Amino acid sequence: ECASRAVDVCTYWTLQLNGNKHCLLMTNKGAYSDTGGHVEGDRDLDCLGPDTPPGAWRFRWSDEFDATDGSPLNSTVWGYETGYVRNSELQYYSTRLENSRHDGGTCLMEARRDWWEGKEYTSASRTTRGKKTFLYGRFAIRAKIDVRPGSWPAWWLLPEDETWPKGGEIDMMEYYQRKVLFNVMDGNEQWTSVESSIDQSPYNGDEFSKYYHVWTFDWFSERIMLYLDGVLMNDYHVDDANGTGPNGENPFRRKAYFLLNQAIGGAAGGDPSNTVFPVRFRVDWIRQWEWDPDVDGTTITVTNGAGSGAYEPGTTATISAGQPPLGKVFDGWSIVSGTVSLSEPMASSTSFIVPSPGSEVIVTALYKEGTPPTESPSFSPVPPPTPAPAPPSDG
Repeated sequence: ECASRAVDVCTYWTLQLNGNKHCLLMTNKGAYSDTGGHVEGDRDLDCLGPDTPPGAWRFRWSDEFDATDGSPLNSTVWGYETGYVRNSELQYYSTRLENSRHDGGTCLMEARRDWWEGKEYTSASRTTRGKKTFLYGRFAIRAKIDVRPGSWPAWWLLPEDETWPKGGEIDMMEYYQRKVLFNVMDGNEQWTSVESSIDQSPYNGDEFSKYYHVWTFDWFSERIMLYLDGVLMNDYHVDDANGTGPNGENPFRRKAYFLLNQAIGGAAGGDPSNTVFPVRFRVDWIRQWEWDPDVDGTTITVTNGAGSGAYEPGTTATISAGQPPLGKVFDGWSIVSGTVSLSEPMASSTSFIVPSPGSEVIVTALYKEGTPPTESPSFSPVPPPTPAPAPPSDG
């Protein structure tokens, strides 16, 4: 919205007027309302950001990836794609621990330059297909990605019982060639895509890969919203996909499964020839909440980070700091409003018990001058080679 108006200063305000919520976009070139005609502006403005109907988010499920280093992921949740799969990519997806495993409290997907089954590179694609499906809610991952040439990581969603493309596709997180992307594709292969260059503020180029980021996916029957570090990136109205499913239905009102993969090269990934391997995609956690319209929620607002929303009192809320401005590093949290006790006040991702409703909780990430960290070279030893995987299955 701000970019479309070519403005330099842009903030959103939410106001309660006669019991109704209204949104204002305040810019250096005028103010724009969601209803039109009340302030200067030439068209209506949808309310953006994490605003939702009355109710609260109720925690449902997570995988924290806290198992023993070097061990496989939970097989009741995560399966594999194997072999060469799509998009003229250069890797062979294997079931080897060298390519995906628990490591330091994360799910590590590691692309390696090692010939396997006729491919120069190996990597991992993990999927919940046939094991765990999802329909509506808030979903989030905290992850660190590699932004060097050839790297193509993604967290995405496909329908449980339909093949691509008629079942649609949602790319909650995708990266290649200096861009982060947020995509929704209906059953007619019509893409609603938003992309952002990591070479622009606030991502600061290669600095982006030095930090964990939080990608959030809010999925309602009428709306899909994709966020990066608490900033709304793509806002899709589900009715736009009506009639595009395989039998004339809406593909985004059906159960679906997740994929996490680290691709190399291919149609979009770029040339990895000069990249020093391994290339790593780390997921600290993946979490799910469901929306309960009958709960009187407590509003949590996170400044400079992710985790804003209305949450059920007594549950645990997780907040994460966004990428620091250039030349600065994370320096803890400030509790601006409300009374909460952070589990780890100096950790960039922390949590607290949601208090009773009545007063909004506002928490701000703080930054100070400093040099950003680099990923430690001390990784868990790579497990010994395992037998070659079975040939790729049909399809």
